[in-house]
Amino acid sequence: MAGIVELPPAIPSSEETRFVTPADLRYDGKLGESRLVVTDQTVYRFELTPLGEELVAEFDLSELSNPRVEDLVDASSLIADYNGTPVELIRATSKRGLQVAGAEKRLKALLDGSPMPDIGDTLRLCPKCSRPLPENSDVCEACINRGKTLLRMFDYAKPFKARLLWGTALTLCGTAIELTPPYLTMKLVDDVLEKGRRVEFLPLIGALIAAYLLVNIVRMTRARNVAYLGMKITVSIRHSLFEKLQSLSLSFYDKRNVGSIMSRMTNDTGQLYDVLVDGIPVALNQGALIVFIPAALLWVNWRVGIWALVPIPFVLLAVRWFRRRMHRVWSRFHHQWSRLSGTLNGVLQGTRVIKAFHAEDREVARFNRRISDLAKSGYIAEGSWATFFPIVQFTMAMSTVVVWYVGGRGVLGGIMTLGQLTAFLAYVQRMQEPLMMLQRIIDWSTRALTAAERVFEVMDTPVDVEEAPGAVAIERLNGGVRFHDVHFGYDKAREVLHGIDLDVAPGEMIGLVGHSGAGKSTMINLLMRFYDPTQGQIELDGVDLRKLKLDDFRRQVGVVLQESYLFPGSIRENIAYGRPNAALQEVMEAAKAANAHDFIVNFPDGYDTYVGERGQRLSGGERQRIAIARAILHNPKVLILDEATASVDTETERMIQEALERLVEGRTVFAIAHRLSTLRNADRLLVINEGKVAEIGTHDELLANEDGIYRRLVDMQQQVNKLHENFVGMPAEA
Repeated sequence: MAGIVELPPAIPSSEETRFVTPADLRYDGKLGESRLVVTDQTVYRFELTPLGEELVAEFDLSELSNPRVEDLVDASSLIADYNGTPVELIRATSKRGLQVAGAEKRLKALLDGSPMPDIGDTLRLCPKCSRPLPENSDVCEACINRGKTLLRMFDYAKPFKARLLWGTALTLCGTAIELTPPYLTMKLVDDVLEKGRRVEFLPLIGALIAAYLLVNIVRMTRARNVAYLGMKITVSIRHSLFEKLQSLSLSFYDKRNVGSIMSRMTNDTGQLYDVLVDGIPVALNQGALIVFIPAALLWVNWRVGIWALVPIPFVLLAVRWFRRRMHRVWSRFHHQWSRLSGTLNGVLQGTRVIKAFHAEDREVARFNRRISDLAKSGYIAEGSWATFFPIVQFTMAMSTVVVWYVGGRGVLGGIMTLGQLTAFLAYVQRMQEPLMMLQRIIDWSTRALTAAERVFEVMDTPVDVEEAPGAVAIERLNGGVRFHDVHFGYDKAREVLHGIDLDVAPGEMIGLVGHSGAGKSTMINLLMRFYDPTQGQIELDGVDLRKLKLDDFRRQVGVVLQESYLFPGSIRENIAYGRPNAALQEVMEAAKAANAHDFIVNFPDGYDTYVGERGQRLSGGERQRIAIARAILHNPKVLILDEATASVDTETERMIQEALERLVEGRTVFAIAHRLSTLRNADRLLVINEGKVAEIGTHDELLANEDGIYRRLVDMQQQVNKLHENFVGMPAEA
């Protein structure tokens, strides 16, 4: 951290420094630079004061034990026991939470005598502005190169080089033709009206007509070319963005809401289209006019031309300042648009809950706040433009006055012709348009660059679960699974699984049992390779999952999740989602195996019945059985059931159990169930407690251990069932 560079003299030279952790909170909880220095003998805590670095606490390393991270209000604290008494070693705000977690892991390793892990918690700062860099990115949002962003947008136009060159040629030709009418007007005044050359009158009129006609033909051709390019480039960007979204792992979606992602796919890419179609062509045309018109003014009469060009540098400087201001304004606007989209998405998906809790008014008020915030940002943007535009317009109007004054004196003095003055006025008035359009172009480009940065932020997100180079192809799996010292945390600061070891034989059924939050679903997520372990490995038939071809792996592993998601479409399409080309007979056989066929044929449209958004036209049990049929048709060698019977009644559960009994043979099955009775037939039960394997064995073996976790879970469930029977009058299955 800034201000703390060298190790303080308070540390004896005989001690070897093992690691240093910077923090941004002092001992009293106030903001301030501090750091934890751990040597092979002592733990030191230093704080930066106006007089220098001060030692505020030190602890004998051999007397420390049980280091742990405690969450505070928007902060984290590293606590350890010192001679049996809890002491705080370091404290930091939540944005430095990863550094605190890293200190905990290193201190634990040091106390255990094991190698200290590298969890990638080094604080990375921008070399230009010293702001913290975003996670998984080396690009500082405050120092991003806008020019590179613009060039990157044009990378998508490389397949259309011919049309780009054609469009550029049309722009330059069109600009040259646009400057012809003032020149022809000058010739009409000086040569025809002043000198009376009648023979040139009709040709010049014809040339004017031809010039105006050509200008409009070029504009029309250029507009059609640009519309084609804009459409193609936007499709390419949206395709690349969607393809990237599909390649990202669940960890990306865990940190973002659906509304924000949809905003980038629709709103941001839509703004890129607007700029590509309307902004960039206009910018090229008006930019060419800004170059050519001053040249024409100097060519007609350089003495008067210099005076006409005096306001232009001031306008350009003002435009540069305005562009920087508008970038900040539009960044805020896009952020608030994402918040609005996220709120709307949540409300639409949670309509049933909102109505159930009579929260309509509260949601309307929250949505109105989002709309108001967005409207205020839009008002600031448009208000800035409305203020700046008249100032530029007035400046350019003064340029016209200067031309009248200087040019009029030139005509009266005989150093300038009346035709030249007429051409000058036409050119100066024509110059006002590109300079004023420049402000709008700045507005467009700022919106485009801000939108492009948000799109490219997603495009640049590293893929943390991807197929390794030279991945192993396995046409048919046997189904053997091995967890070897598997550690994992959804973020680097918090580990969920701690050293899981498990060997599963092909065709074996494993039941996962434990309290909520123990790590059961996390094991399933790792087995499905939704995430990769942070330490250790998971093997399938002796091959690390990270070294398997993803296509072979996904094709042979089936899953029925706790939340059975059905896509909008027919029942047949949902069952055949894993095998779109499956015949109707195969779909029906899978449905029969899942005990779903009978209720499907009772619908008027049978297998062509539309299931509605997220399958809302079906009951929870019906959705679950269709999801199981989808997994059956997929014909996996490894079947994963994550609370597959959580949302069904007892009768439906029995039907599902019958289906599962037919499926288990020849397949490796991992099953999580909240009703322990559904796991009685499992070959082994794995009891997970606080991310570790606490017990393993058959139902009877675990039940025989009266002090075991599984026995306590069964006893608690039986007590709940008795209460259910007493209050409802019906027995509930244990």
